[in-house]
Amino acid sequence: MKTCFKTDILIYLILFGTCIFILLQGSLVPYAKSVLGIDSSIFIYISKRILEGQLLYKDLIDQKGPFLYVINVLALFIFNGKTIGIFIFEVISLFVASIMMYKTARFFTSKFISLLAVIISILSLVLLLIGGNFTEEWALPYISIALYIFVADLKGHKSINITRLFVLSLTFALTLMLRVNLVAIWAGFGIVLLIKWIKEKKFNEIIKYLSFILLFIFLSLLPFILYLFYTGTLSDAFYIVIVFNMFEYGPATENIFRSGFKILLGVTYYLNVIPVILVIYMFLREKTMLNWGLMVAFAITIVSCSIGGRYNHYFIIFTPLLVIPHAYIFTIIRDSFPKMKNICLLILFIFYSYSSTRTQVKIILENFSEQGYSAHSLSPSTMKKLKEVIIQNSQIDDKILVNTLHAYIYLYSDRNCATRFLFPLKDSSLFEKNYVTEVSKALPELIIEFSNEYFGDALSLKALLNEKYHLIESIDDELYDVEVWKLNE
Repeated sequence: MKTCFKTDILIYLILFGTCIFILLQGSLVPYAKSVLGIDSSIFIYISKRILEGQLLYKDLIDQKGPFLYVINVLALFIFNGKTIGIFIFEVISLFVASIMMYKTARFFTSKFISLLAVIISILSLVLLLIGGNFTEEWALPYISIALYIFVADLKGHKSINITRLFVLSLTFALTLMLRVNLVAIWAGFGIVLLIKWIKEKKFNEIIKYLSFILLFIFLSLLPFILYLFYTGTLSDAFYIVIVFNMFEYGPATENIFRSGFKILLGVTYYLNVIPVILVIYMFLREKTMLNWGLMVAFAITIVSCSIGGRYNHYFIIFTPLLVIPHAYIFTIIRDSFPKMKNICLLILFIFYSYSSTRTQVKIILENFSEQGYSAHSLSPSTMKKLKEVIIQNSQIDDKILVNTLHAYIYLYSDRNCATRFLFPLKDSSLFEKNYVTEVSKALPELIIEFSNEYFGDALSLKALLNEKYHLIESIDDELYDVEVWKLNE
């Protein structure tokens, strides 16, 4: 028993170290030189304004769910506004996810192989985090907890009971309050579990369980609903989180099959084609309810990701599902080569981990170098120059407008946004109706344009700039051409 306890502690320490290693690429890590990521900076800016008394969905517009801001606001509040709090929350979140993934893998194989499977699975995050603090990243512990409960039941270890239904409902509700298209795993395994109960003729249990699920989900959502109702933002939240995301957001109107195919191609690239093939192989080899659940969960996750188009960070939510095929292949290798199992396992581990580890080391080194690491943000030197221009040409109480997605400019320059729209909500009727009007009314002291930014042609401020502003600075960056316009005297 004592040896077993020491082994578990060692495994958890290795997982904790792996989580820190993966998250060291982020711009929120102490002493990192990289400029904040686009999504992360939006979350941080809005969270800081919420702490100052502004209201999400009314004074500050974002299409993400309210629980995302509960996390960011709480992290900033506990750590006195310092972003290291968010990094610490990230480490805890990923560590909890890795523990639950490890416990899930243990249903299939030994401790050692489960550890290898988890490490390989979470190393897939290297190409997906792009600085961290993503919506999908915060969903990982809740997806992993739900996966553990579903697998435990389908493997015959621990059946679903009222307590586990509550945990499933709570994790579902919290994930839903992050973003509506992140709950695919509940749909996938839930469908299979329902079919299992029907085949077993547990009709009374089905009625009872569904009643409890609806009750628990309602109770889990109630604090969010009451807060939004109390602050008068319930209708605003419903439009921006539900209506906009599901019906107005550009990629959502694309052909679902074409989008799904793009996501499937992304899965084979970002997550490695081997675990995807293994899921299909496991299903074809033995059509158990568990394998059905895994197949359906993978399929619905692909569809749910395709609703929002193809962005690298969408693939983050596949990570917990990868632990099962990875545990499967390592177990096959161990059993197929009993006399050389350690060597074969080592070769397989190196094969899986080498590319991700090598890439991660390179990213970390860049992150702590003067050049910084970023796939989409300005370089540290460009951001420093832009910050100087903004500070020299505006007062701290002046409002400015960053006419692109790059909200980190507000944070680095210590200036507030002139409108409710921190970034362009492309295809939103609310945005199209109000954005130019709000900018024209506010007349921010400075407007920052990214002339080759993807959203640049959709913002229609050229007339206003030509009439009331003059260009004071043009800055060339590796990725963008930045223009700073100042309000005429």
